[in-house]
Amino acid sequence: MVPGMPAPGARLEGDTLVVELGGRYKVLSSISGLVSSEHIVFHHVPRGFSVRDVEAYRREVARSHGLPEETPVFLTAVEPGRHQVLSSGGVHVVATVGLEPPVCVEQERLYEPPMAGTINIAVIVEEQVLTPAGLVDLLRVAVEAKTLAASLLLLPCRGRASGTATDAVAVAARVDEKGLPWAGMATRLGNTVARLVREAVLRGDRRSLGERLRGALGLGPEELLEDMLRMYRRAPVPGVSLEEASRLLQEMLDRVLRDPNVWAFLVAARELDIHGVSGTLPGLSRGGFEADSRGIVADEALAAALALYLAGFRGLLAAYWVDRSKHEAGLRLASLPVFGDDAAAALAGALLARLYDRLLGTGV
Repeated sequence: MVPGMPAPGARLEGDTLVVELGGRYKVLSSISGLVSSEHIVFHHVPRGFSVRDVEAYRREVARSHGLPEETPVFLTAVEPGRHQVLSSGGVHVVATVGLEPPVCVEQERLYEPPMAGTINIAVIVEEQVLTPAGLVDLLRVAVEAKTLAASLLLLPCRGRASGTATDAVAVAARVDEKGLPWAGMATRLGNTVARLVREAVLRGDRRSLGERLRGALGLGPEELLEDMLRMYRRAPVPGVSLEEASRLLQEMLDRVLRDPNVWAFLVAARELDIHGVSGTLPGLSRGGFEADSRGIVADEALAAALALYLAGFRGLLAAYWVDRSKHEAGLRLASLPVFGDDAAAALAGALLARLYDRLLGTGV
């Protein structure tokens, strides 16, 4: 696997990446069906892009670059030049990775235009020849690998995110009835494609730690800080302003978000909520999870471990204080699912405990 190795003839033309395939290939895609083409195009559009006739727009983009109008044209809000290119064993993967808006089966609101971001994947197979069925099989592998990668990124969705609302995938290869009839992940070709696609998507994630927190926990740093300040107002330290408390809490939050141990707790809570909402926690029905069954105590145990790790016994007591007060105080974390709300309470409580230790000089 050679990161950064250019695909054949890939070049930037203003706000458009034009990929020359090195010959006439069959290209099967979710944007243009099955066509013969010598190019694949990635065209940048602004965030909020919305046109009535998308296909006419794609044709115009192709014509504007001197290409046949049937040329597959991806549309992406990812800035020009921020594409991923990975190559191995005669296979090239070109990808643009935008992560908004994420989608999952448990979607609470269906997507409506305009476009915000998207994952676009183009797979180019130089050496092997495939049958028509093999080309379809390769498209399946590319989609599966994209989905697996997206599911690892902790995108904010009620369940496990499969990608974004406007993802698109294309595979290009030479096709002949005597070619390879299949290209699943257990084949050399399919496994190479799957690894390259997964890596391209993962490398394309440029979110900040704060944005990742929103995906993992359901709250961003701003909302979590607001919850902590709501609690601080209930028990302020004399002579310490809300502004000063806010500054110190922000510093502490920035610091703990660089700790992989903290992320291990948050990822565990997120994964458990995903299984709970999907009904795949053995012994716990989906309805029982939704009702926050009293038989589940693992959420409190996980939160207690996080609070103890961050701030010891004082952190545990503060986490309990936050959790017991979350509805009365109108905390945003109260709206989170079963494991997420306890993890958020533990994080908020532990940081508040650290704050009081620092301000009152009670730390050890």
